[in-house]
Amino acid sequence: MNPERRRLLVVEDDALTASLLAETLVSQGFEVVTAHDVVEALRAVDIFDPDAALIDIALGEGPNGIDLAHVLHRKHPWIALLLLTKHPDLRTAGIDEADLPPGCGFLRKDRVRDAKHLFDGIEAVLSDRPSSVRDDQDPAKPLAALNSRQLEILRLVAQGYTNDYIARNKATSRSTVERWLTEIFRLLEIDTHGDVNPRVEATRKFIYVASLPERSTE
Repeated sequence: MNPERRRLLVVEDDALTASLLAETLVSQGFEVVTAHDVVEALRAVDIFDPDAALIDIALGEGPNGIDLAHVLHRKHPWIALLLLTKHPDLRTAGIDEADLPPGCGFLRKDRVRDAKHLFDGIEAVLSDRPSSVRDDQDPAKPLAALNSRQLEILRLVAQGYTNDYIARNKATSRSTVERWLTEIFRLLEIDTHGDVNPRVEATRKFIYVASLPERSTE
């Protein structure tokens, strides 16, 4: 692979992960600068002038990777954007397609262990083919049967909230929430008459795919 000394900005809040990514990319001939938050990243863009940015969506406290991607798309539209996420389905993180800047590619973190997958993704966005790098749109993803509203309800359940809270949060009735959950259980093929609590089983399925969601502070 010959990246022709292309410049790549890696934005990752975990120092070890950032270092490993940078080391892998440098070994393939990229010029790499790392940043650990949005402020560092914007400073690096002004100094380094990267051709592409590999950005983790979750950057700890403060603005996240999607916020940064929007800024870069608006102010530096020539920078190719490739977002990193641990979520096989971004909706499990409460992120909708409408929240994203256009022209982003997505790589799942568990797949970048395959260096070829990482390099192919970078080359795709550099070649203006971001739609070919959408790990978040895998049709085989475990929660694919659920629509965005159903995933949001399931995320609230996984955060430990009661039906009464969910009803207030969604400005609806408790009975409506119960109907939503019944449909979610059906779509996830959970037996509601067996020995396993369907609410707990649905939560287990969500956590298996998306990890334990942080509880909102609303």
